[in-house]
Amino acid sequence: MMRRIVILPLLFLSIVIGCSRPGTSPETNAAGAGQPVQGDWAVVRFESEPDNLNPLITQLGTARYVLNGVNNSQIYEFLMAYNTKDWDLTEPLLAEAPPAISADHLTYTFTIRDGVKWHDGQPLTPADVLFTFKAAACPLADTAWARSFLTDLADIQIDGRAVRFIMSKPNVYNVSNIANILTIIPKHVFDAEGLLDGFSYKDIIAPKAKTDPKIKTFGDQFNAHRANRAPVGTGPYKFEKWDSGRELILARNDDYWGKKPYLDRIVYRIITDYTAALTALKAGDADAMPRLLPIQYTEQTGGSAFEQQFAKVKYSIPTEAAIMWNNERPFFRDKRVRQAMTMLVDRQKIIDGIRLGLGKIGVSFLDPSARDFNPNIKPLPYDPKRAAELLDEAGWKDHDGDGIRDKDGVKFKFEFLGSSGSQIFKQLSPVLAEEFRKAGIEITERVLELSVMLQSLKDHRFDASTLNFSHGDLSPADAYQLWHSSATAGGSNFFNFKNPEGSSILKRENSCTGAGKRSSMMNSRLRSCITRKNLPRIVNGSRMCSGCRCVPGMI
Repeated sequence: MMRRIVILPLLFLSIVIGCSRPGTSPETNAAGAGQPVQGDWAVVRFESEPDNLNPLITQLGTARYVLNGVNNSQIYEFLMAYNTKDWDLTEPLLAEAPPAISADHLTYTFTIRDGVKWHDGQPLTPADVLFTFKAAACPLADTAWARSFLTDLADIQIDGRAVRFIMSKPNVYNVSNIANILTIIPKHVFDAEGLLDGFSYKDIIAPKAKTDPKIKTFGDQFNAHRANRAPVGTGPYKFEKWDSGRELILARNDDYWGKKPYLDRIVYRIITDYTAALTALKAGDADAMPRLLPIQYTEQTGGSAFEQQFAKVKYSIPTEAAIMWNNERPFFRDKRVRQAMTMLVDRQKIIDGIRLGLGKIGVSFLDPSARDFNPNIKPLPYDPKRAAELLDEAGWKDHDGDGIRDKDGVKFKFEFLGSSGSQIFKQLSPVLAEEFRKAGIEITERVLELSVMLQSLKDHRFDASTLNFSHGDLSPADAYQLWHSSATAGGSNFFNFKNPEGSSILKRENSCTGAGKRSSMMNSRLRSCITRKNLPRIVNGSRMCSGCRCVPGMI
């Protein structure tokens, strides 16, 4: 049950860049629990509350886990899911089968599954699929992250139960961008007035849509819709209750079209403190703790009494923890400074001290077990001496002898943005402050509530911050919304990284359908990014979680 959790394992904020499930075989102390049976509840600890439950708006991992669960199917569902054998996108969900693809790779035809009902009893129709993509593409809805995946989608046509997606150009990620980025949402719930009925998909993406009064009304209503807190989906669990600050409750959907779920209810209980969460687990007030701190995993969850009652698991997932420099800030515009900042970060010390050795120094947006991971690409080393030379070359020197570097009268002092609920931020920030202080750089903490912090990142109102990016599955990641220069507005390129060479490679890479050539382009782009070193990757991490053996199938 706990195989896919997009609450990410190292740092405090989960920005979801692609949806799937984690990858490699787990290390676990769990013994076979027998065949799961229906019944009982599961109480799952959450460290933070979702911002909302609209899958086209939210980017937070907590919300995505409530909505999509561990199998791409919980409240809402995708057209297709990744299989658990080789993590290819082959498993039909709301589509009856994988799409028929035209020879020119421009038309993708899905047949929508018949007999599926929304949780309110209304039937799922192809019109819901079309509506979902129109809502995601709506320029006046808060769906900018979703629109970044739809840049090549030119039109959508319905023919009976068939839905044809017509692309403007070939893209290796077309199937995943259509079938496993957007969960399908109900038209009759989100557009009961039919505000978008008179608009085709082409109309929605046309420039004049931004000024159309009906589209504006739809966008305003969609952004504040009641279903953003009380979703109506097609999945195996129905939304029941959201008690803000305390818990969210899902109930089994007995009318589910697919295999019936085992649990009667899932309760997501919000316990922000890790010590309190582990205490609740041991006391029986929670059944699962999706994330354990390294010290909890290594020192506080052992012994025969614990292992008799609980299972704990450690496994790799395709994520990268990174520090972001805002390239529009004067400190970080020069690539020599970004390289120097990376070389001042002793990543192995962080892994050993904070992660207790659980993880590897990150070099790529790909997980080390991914098929296109290139072990020959190496990260910049920890080298304070060379870092000092680079800072000097860039003009950042201690001209007045006060111990702080300066340039053109500006002191090298910047804010490091973090989340108020993050244990890891509290541990990481002083380590970085010490390393930077030795080099003549001063940082101060700026701590915000999680949702406020996320908005600051979207608006580029920060100097530096830290994120954990999830790339979903182990297949090649579509890095367009993270690295392309156009993704600074609306995508996840929060750090304002703009590099013509990298953006050009990324465009060609996405248009290439040959795996070998695409992998070569990907590695060229990665080398280019490392040279400019905008994003020092701290670690490709392991996930640690624990669950009660009393709930069969929990782990």
